[in-house]
Amino acid sequence: MAFKLRKLYPAALVALAATLLALMVSPAAASAKGSGCGPEADANPTSISNGAARDVVLCLVNKERASQGLKPFERNKRLQKAAQRHNDRMVGTGCFDHECNGESDLGKRLESVGYLGGGLTRWAYGENIAWGSGDYATPRAIVGAWMDSPPHRTSILSDDFRDIGVGFSRGTPNDGRASGTVYTTDFGLRVG
Repeated sequence: MAFKLRKLYPAALVALAATLLALMVSPAAASAKGSGCGPEADANPTSISNGAARDVVLCLVNKERASQGLKPFERNKRLQKAAQRHNDRMVGTGCFDHECNGESDLGKRLESVGYLGGGLTRWAYGENIAWGSGDYATPRAIVGAWMDSPPHRTSILSDDFRDIGVGFSRGTPNDGRASGTVYTTDFGLRVG
């Protein structure tokens, strides 16, 4: 059965009361898990490239999916563009939310990059955000925090999504120059 409109808003779209999500997981516990995603998984994000950070997040997320018998996400450049734009808006603005002041909601942001629209019969989308500093800013710590948070875990392990885009920025929502990193994962499904 084809749907004219199918939007999925997982609970992960609700920010966790502006708490620092990355602090929900111990970096030692997160680092203890082997991943096969390379040394960048535990690297200080200031010492790795944006591309390497995105690759490691995708690898770690897909390892989590594989452990549950799920197909891996496919990287999508349009979702990555939307995720990165949102990241860039959060860094240094004092906003840590799924919709910052003056910004469209996620659906409109995905339309603006061409991911949604164009006669789709069915679609779904969702988003996870996180930020951390020090040992809490590594890709493994961030993905570990998402996996320890039920609504974020649901997005990562959802069969409703096929595509992913990862945003990665240095800085924090409170201070764009502070030592920390901000991550956004935009998830999607498009059926035309």
